[in-house]
Amino acid sequence: MNTYMARGAAGLLLLAAVAACGGGQDGTSGGKTEITVSGMPPSTQPESQKNFLAQVAEFEKANPTIKVKPTETQYDVKTFAARLAAGQLETVFRVPLTDPQAMIKRGQVADLTADMKLLAKSDFDKRILAPSSTPDGKIYGLPTEAYAAGLVYNRELFTKAGLDPDKPPATWDEVRAAAKTISDKTGVPGFGMHATANTGGWMLTTMTYSYGGRMEKEEGGKVVPAFDDVPTRQALDLLKAMRWDDRSMGTQHLRNQDDLLRDFAAGKVAMMMGAPNLYGSYIAKFNGKPEVYGQTTLPSGSGKGTLLGGTVAVVSPKATPEQRQAAVKWIDAVYLRPKYDAALATERAEKKKADGLVAAVPQLPFFAPAVSDPVMAAEKAASNVDWEHFATYNEGVKAQEFISEPPLAGQELYAALDTVVQAVLTRQDADPAAEITKAVEKVKPILDRSQQ
Repeated sequence: MNTYMARGAAGLLLLAAVAACGGGQDGTSGGKTEITVSGMPPSTQPESQKNFLAQVAEFEKANPTIKVKPTETQYDVKTFAARLAAGQLETVFRVPLTDPQAMIKRGQVADLTADMKLLAKSDFDKRILAPSSTPDGKIYGLPTEAYAAGLVYNRELFTKAGLDPDKPPATWDEVRAAAKTISDKTGVPGFGMHATANTGGWMLTTMTYSYGGRMEKEEGGKVVPAFDDVPTRQALDLLKAMRWDDRSMGTQHLRNQDDLLRDFAAGKVAMMMGAPNLYGSYIAKFNGKPEVYGQTTLPSGSGKGTLLGGTVAVVSPKATPEQRQAAVKWIDAVYLRPKYDAALATERAEKKKADGLVAAVPQLPFFAPAVSDPVMAAEKAASNVDWEHFATYNEGVKAQEFISEPPLAGQELYAALDTVVQAVLTRQDADPAAEITKAVEKVKPILDRSQQ
């Protein structure tokens, strides 16, 4: 779920109502194929909106038979379902990775498999396409952003505690040991855990994946909770041990992602879960020191999984074949090209640097190494970020299993699990197993309603 978008679903706000689609019923206007596309920055961000409209103009020039009508609409978890049911969505719209599987089952997005031939590059990393694909190989969406959850750590505090900042923890046992060492030697809480605004459930899900577990499963033809199992209990037992036995997590425990990142940037917590795309907010929003930021992969428990988050562009099932093809061309030009065109990646990084912005933070490659490696090399060369501080992340994600966020009612599941995390962190007598059982009873009817 994402800032990592920043937090997949919850990090985006609805910026404006959907514009009227216009055009003929066959998706044409003035002899051109017309598509509507979401995601244009609002007028309150004039420079960003100007850049977006420039992309529209460039695309229309390269594709003279296509007319693009942008809207300022962004994904909003509170209104999306109603807009979807009312048929108010654009031809192309973006959703978090929690959504595509349920939408596919309901016939709410178009099958793009036959249109993949229109892409300039199609040798994707299969892990990236999985959230919007079906077991029979059909593809219903294309990635626009992707992150794999990891561990963010304070290199300066590691050094002060006598730990090697170039060798961050690789397992949860090592995280626990490092957190206690840092807390004992510096007085700074060694680890901080998300707990509010759905982030507690989100990060508990991430930890569960690292222990080999899942949050949902199919049983008797229905999706049911799967977190009443050993992996989730292992994650909670670890948190309880660090909080109450080691006393290495401090006393502030009702924080969301921004709260934690603020404290991390201020040197008030040494480690937290997070992906590389937190770095931009760490610098620009919270005035963090570049030399202090360290990023590694998610520590392993009894498994090597981590949460895959981000956004995917999907196409309305009402789109005509011509609109669908135009939509795929738009997605390719705007979202995919920077991932396979090294020259464009360099150009965008240089522009960001010229504007005084963070440029080319390491991200997950969308494509196979032959395509992605030259782009990453170009980004590294043009970046104003120290990629060495992301070295263990960049190397470690190559071997990780990427697991999508819970595909059904993910946000509601996270909300139910927030209370579990809060109980374990704020009440010494809280029983993780009992708290999980309570959450299962909350989630069952939510999943049932989502499948009616």
